[in-house]
Amino acid sequence: MTLLTCRDGLMGDFLGVLPVMIQLSKQDLLHVNIHPESLPLFHLLPKKYRIMLQEREEALYGRKLEIDILKAFALSHQYNCYMSQAHFPCLGLPLPPVPVKAELEFEAMNEPVYDYVLAPFSRSLPPQQRWAQAQWQRLVQLLPEKSFCIIGHARDEKDFVTGDHIAHLYNASMVKLINVLKKARGGLISVVSGPSHLAFHLGVRNYLLTNQPMTWGINPEAVKICDPIGALKAEKVAALLREKELSVS
Repeated sequence: MTLLTCRDGLMGDFLGVLPVMIQLSKQDLLHVNIHPESLPLFHLLPKKYRIMLQEREEALYGRKLEIDILKAFALSHQYNCYMSQAHFPCLGLPLPPVPVKAELEFEAMNEPVYDYVLAPFSRSLPPQQRWAQAQWQRLVQLLPEKSFCIIGHARDEKDFVTGDHIAHLYNASMVKLINVLKKARGGLISVVSGPSHLAFHLGVRNYLLTNQPMTWGINPEAVKICDPIGALKAEKVAALLREKELSVS
């Protein structure tokens, strides 16, 4: 029996751990000690893997492992790979040749369908990697025929983007958020954040505003918009969205 400890509660970082967690469960009965904020994602792991929360600290384990996010980050740079790959060699497993997606089981819900989901917020991004509120607002004004849903936490600014074609989804359950993302016609528009990682694992298109040079936190399947974020104008993003819609129509 193996115990895996993961102390990070950020959505994106925990999603990056799920594939190696599943792999470890295929080798041995796996118990995990995780951050309380990670519980909503943990409960979406397929039951077939029989991964359980640690119930007793005094339980005996043949092997104890711990996620070392700094070591995984360094290996990501070394191998030029995404976070969900980098944790494997940290725990003595072969490096997957391609980014690995987490398996998630969730209930289908009857949620509204929007053209785009907006995720402008992030707990960990420095200010210079966040797109200005005025540009988010300008983007939705340039696309009045589209419906948008802005997502965030209870701590985030409620009137960050406004308009008659804007819905607001703050502090939603993980299953509700997943359903809204899966149903979005055009996908997710975001900075580097938990929703961007979630979009990768769900196979949802992600228009990603990023100036990050490393592969660690960049959605491998994203449509990356790499202009300097401080100078990026909403007009360019709107034009890209229209161009992409034409290419897939």
